Amino acid sequence: NESFLDSAVLRSSVVSKAKSLNYKPRSVTSAFTTITLTLTKQSADDNVVIIPAGSTFTSSANNQTMVFSNTDDYILQFNSNDAVGTTKTIDVVIREGKYRTERFVQDKDATNFTRFEISDVNCNDQTLAVSVNGTRYKPVLPEDESIFELTANDKVYFIEESRNNKPVIVFGNNIVGASLKANDEVIVSYLSSQGENGNGVSTFSPSVSGRADAFISNVSGPTAGGSSKETIQSVKDNAPKWYQAQYRAVTTNDYEAMLRKKFADIQAISVYGGEEVGKPGNVFICIKPKSADRLSASTKEIIKKEIIKESNVVTVRPVIIDPRIFKLKLQTVVVYDKSKLNESRSILDAKVTNLWSYLNTNYIGDFLNSYRESNLSYQIKDLDKSVVSSNTRVSMSADITASGFYLDQYEFHFNNKLYHPADGFLADKGGILSSSLFYREGRTVQSAFDEDGYGNIRLYDFIDGNKVYVNPKAGRINYDTGLIEFLYEFRPLDSTFQVDVITDSADIIATQDMILEIDLNRSSVQSVEINETDLLKNINLSRSV
Repeated sequence: NESFLDSAVLRSSVVSKAKSLNYKPRSVTSAFTTITLTLTKQSADDNVVIIPAGSTFTSSANNQTMVFSNTDDYILQFNSNDAVGTTKTIDVVIREGKYRTERFVQDKDATNFTRFEISDVNCNDQTLAVSVNGTRYKPVLPEDESIFELTANDKVYFIEESRNNKPVIVFGNNIVGASLKANDEVIVSYLSSQGENGNGVSTFSPSVSGRADAFISNVSGPTAGGSSKETIQSVKDNAPKWYQAQYRAVTTNDYEAMLRKKFADIQAISVYGGEEVGKPGNVFICIKPKSADRLSASTKEIIKKEIIKESNVVTVRPVIIDPRIFKLKLQTVVVYDKSKLNESRSILDAKVTNLWSYLNTNYIGDFLNSYRESNLSYQIKDLDKSVVSSNTRVSMSADITASGFYLDQYEFHFNNKLYHPADGFLADKGGILSSSLFYREGRTVQSAFDEDGYGNIRLYDFIDGNKVYVNPKAGRINYDTGLIEFLYEFRPLDSTFQVDVITDSADIIATQDMILEIDLNRSSVQSVEINETDLLKNINLSRSV
């Protein structure tokens, strides 16, 4: 079956082969987040507030109005002795999409499986609610399916994908699940979603029936998880892994297969056992979503409760961690032979910058994908027949976020040995660490960091083009491990600034939770003709400066 799946071309053929592996391709999925609603007790009898499923929360994003809804009822209770005017809060999970309802009528007593195709190609089948003559039916999914335990009395339905790329609900044949009878009325409701267009939204206007007092007091984070229908290639990649996992998360590959199937907003994922980092009994899950650099706290909790919990081994504790994203600042010098160059020098420069984008997508930009200078040199040499050689200086960069006069973290593990040929190396020039400028509380001048070549990070104010050191031991740098630590508070204003370090090797190694990306905005390229000897002599090709 797996070999046939690999050779299939048409989507309908791929879906059919995946079905034999008990794999249902993922439908369009809705972006979601958790909001905190605040409500006020309106009267002495106003003790129970119901936020009904289908309440709407609108937002303007991507030049359009988007609708979010809760798919479950929520109940908030006031105490009977609470005074009128008392406020209480409740957390509500909302998902992008407009509610749609469809009605089907069975024309005769069914003797076989009965199928109804949903008309909306953007149906999020994870939000389907199906009832027959007012009785709610339960979906049977591949991971909880035990076909031999179902009887003619079980009110269930199955979900498939039709040849029209739309969800199909399938009712039983009176052996495996109850069959439909003549004139049975089937009511189907669901969210019609815009997929990834719903990601990244963080402001909403609530509309809760009968509760004009309801307002949103907090949003846990921008919406995430929205995605278009699973692609053909994704089905080919995921179906065999899903089948091998047998719907249970035992190995790290099982966790990855499960999450890729059930959570669509994944650009990169790394799963590794706690024994690899001295924490046995844990499994670490690091996800870089497509819609942001990291998952919000509420999204992590929803993934744990709605996706991982049902398949997780009891003795293993899943821990979702944030990816550590490091930018690579490249300074590339390309030496070329003018007699073989058919285009201009600027076009050759443009080819190199386009190559960096290609490398971000195809060679790095994922967990455990390291940067190799030799690969870059080979790719540059292959760009144009005029290229004689290239040399690239590389430094690693971490974004540091300050909020409320504090940093979001005070330790940064670059996990690569840093360049340090001798104590005091380049101390007069700031060593091998530098930062961009930032403002501190109560100061009109900007500040920054460098290091003294002895492992001390120095804080200085930048006054009239000169460094005035404020704290010569504001932090520590470990040249062997690549760990930098900020030891003292320095009251930065809200901002994001960069810290750059120069590594010992021209190759940068990525570990389990690291993602490397070439910084396209800060990297530079200079093409030099091979006969421009004076210019070549003046260009410093060393990694040390």
